[in-house]
Amino acid sequence: MIGLRAGISIAIAAILCAALVVIGWSAREAVERTIVPAIAAQAESVGRSAASLVENAVTAGVPLDKLVGVDTYLEGLRRANVELAELKLITPAGAVLGRAGAPPEEANAPQVVTAVTARSGVPLASLIITIDPSVVSGQVNAVLIDVAFIGMVSLLVALELVALVVGARGVEALAALEARVRALSRGHLWMHSDTTEASPLVAPIDAHVALLHARHQKARSEAARRGDAEAISSLDALSARTGLGTTHAGENHAATVIRPALFLFMMAEELARPFLPRLAAEVVPANLHMSVDFAISLPIVIFMAGVALCQLPFAVASERLGRKRGFIIGAAIAVASYVLSALTDNYFLFLGSRLTAAIGYALVFVSAQGHVIDHSRPSERTAGLAVFVRAILVAGLCGPPIGGVLADRLGDHTAFLASAALAALSLLVALLSLPRSQPKKDVQGVGLSDLGSALRAPRLAALLFGCALPAKILLVAICFYLVPVELQRQGYSAAAIGRLQMIYPVLMVIAVPAFAALAERLNARAGFVVMGSLLAGAGTLLLLAGTSPAIIAGVLALLGLGQAMSIASQSALVADSAQHVPGAGSAGVLGLFRLIERTGNAVGPAAAGLLLAAVGFASSGVSIGILVVAGALGFALSGRSQPSTPRTARSDGDAAPEGSPL
Repeated sequence: MIGLRAGISIAIAAILCAALVVIGWSAREAVERTIVPAIAAQAESVGRSAASLVENAVTAGVPLDKLVGVDTYLEGLRRANVELAELKLITPAGAVLGRAGAPPEEANAPQVVTAVTARSGVPLASLIITIDPSVVSGQVNAVLIDVAFIGMVSLLVALELVALVVGARGVEALAALEARVRALSRGHLWMHSDTTEASPLVAPIDAHVALLHARHQKARSEAARRGDAEAISSLDALSARTGLGTTHAGENHAATVIRPALFLFMMAEELARPFLPRLAAEVVPANLHMSVDFAISLPIVIFMAGVALCQLPFAVASERLGRKRGFIIGAAIAVASYVLSALTDNYFLFLGSRLTAAIGYALVFVSAQGHVIDHSRPSERTAGLAVFVRAILVAGLCGPPIGGVLADRLGDHTAFLASAALAALSLLVALLSLPRSQPKKDVQGVGLSDLGSALRAPRLAALLFGCALPAKILLVAICFYLVPVELQRQGYSAAAIGRLQMIYPVLMVIAVPAFAALAERLNARAGFVVMGSLLAGAGTLLLLAGTSPAIIAGVLALLGLGQAMSIASQSALVADSAQHVPGAGSAGVLGLFRLIERTGNAVGPAAAGLLLAAVGFASSGVSIGILVVAGALGFALSGRSQPSTPRTARSDGDAAPEGSPL
């Protein structure tokens, strides 16, 4: 049976898809009406300019048949105007005086004819320009692709923000009603403890079920008073079969409440991913004493390093501030940093703005994660953190294409203002939707002794330094730095780069739950970690065959599949290690895991920038891929992991940070 919330999501998706089809069809007609005349007008302008030049030569006394360099001149015009397939200068008698290009295969290709006349008005020649229909259709299709991707992203954003539109209480009421209807359809008559306030949607159901519970209790009490063992046995069997006399713990909504604000904030940062290297290149000063490639990578390095260094101390700070206050302060810092990034042309101020963005990001991240943990029971945390992870992954899916389109249409600096607006909106949503949280005064953080104890476990060290660290280096180096820089050098727009960058999060969203469940069912988490790392690392070898967008898409696809295969199992192995490392608590092990992952995030773009300047794009990607393969083999050879019992309810991975791009 489809749940109420799933039904609402499907209805929203159907309505939006129908609207997008209408918008796409209208956009195609509008584009065809505007692009074709615009190209024809451009061809006429080119024709008039060339005809005027020929007329001036004739006026100066040069005969038409003595003109020199006509073919070269026409070829230059064709190369400067890719929508022109052929330019041909012919006399009224049909003699060809000059030609560039070749006629397109399409028979009815549009042509623009410009007359070359003498001062007396006598026609001397004609310049025939044939427009390439494939270029016209290519431009129309490019616009339609933008519309399609923006439509898909809009659909995902709408589904993410259903909770914001309905409201936290509305989500809880729908979830409560759905839980009761599903339980009744399966013959379960237990009471529910999922709402603190009686909802009009569920109050009648709860009243009838409570009446049944009261009658069951009264009948059992009467049977006990009479000493009727057979009646008591029948009533107890009925209770075991239907749940009468018991209370069922309902769904926890901590992650649902914070999800809209978290999604908006993460999307604000993701908007900048396609154009950040290009913007960094624009503000790099000419007299900077470092390679340009490394200077372009430095804003990404500083952001990742800031997140890494702030992760552990901010985990304590968010508890002392209170989760809601920590989220709001972090979002406010990020808003200020995005505004500064949008307004400055100074490279060093830009670096400072990226550092403050990292501070805000880290504080928001740990506050949101802490909110989910604080407001959920241990048995609910896996599901709650899975919702948390999906919000981040969907933000990574939606942000790059939107950011790319904004940067191409409005400029890179203006696109950063869009990031600031989204971060401000997330602040407002958090202010209105998050519950008050009490600050905690006596909070102990993770100490160096905890980290040291965890680091001395050989199998854990091989997992962290052989798999976790190289995986993050590869992800950030390829997705965030090398691919955007290379595609920009090839002349692709930020919108096209953003579309390619969607490949990784799409595969993560789709494949992580499937691989996590399969690894649990086969009890082969270590094997999945090794296989996933090998697949992701070996995928970079495709770059040896070329650097076309199709090959880069293949590299990103293998990276997404490989990391989807390994990410949840890697989290589970670390969680298992947290219970078996002598002298280290689980906080120390998990803290070390997060610190090493964030270190990989910071090292990735720095290493990529240095390698790019030294050996080029393809060799840089392959070198980092070989590092990942070597680390995976090292972990595989470090020994067999201890068998562990299969776990239930593990879906996207156990911990939020391990499932996120950052």
